[in-house]
Amino acid sequence: MKIEFLKDFEAKTASGSRTIVAGTVLDLADDKAGKLLAVGIAKAVDSIPFDPTSLPYLDQRGRLVIPFNCPPKYRYWAGGQTVQETLRELFEERAAIMQHDGGLSREQAEQEAAKITSRYVRDHLNGGG
Repeated sequence: MKIEFLKDFEAKTASGSRTIVAGTVLDLADDKAGKLLAVGIAKAVDSIPFDPTSLPYLDQRGRLVIPFNCPPKYRYWAGGQTVQETLRELFEERAAIMQHDGGLSREQAEQEAAKITSRYVRDHLNGGG
């Protein structure tokens, strides 16, 4: 069952605990989802088709673009993850693509991905141009 968290929730996992921020949408087993629905922590949501154009990306100039129709987890303005966390995801995605599709070693792929994402950090997060 697909649910959306209405408030931050501390989930117990095998390796400790994990905070799930409000607005996060997850597909859970019906019994687990039902418990969260019953106590008002989450609400059921209709399945929404995946739209890859709604995901954050870095444009040609290295600017981070987070579309308003992005999944809730990227909406930093509404309690989603931070811009730094989104940049980390973009870094990891680019490194994986360059390693898998581009045939680079992991080290080379991470170096290239760092060049791409560090431009945004330098220019926008650290008070640069």
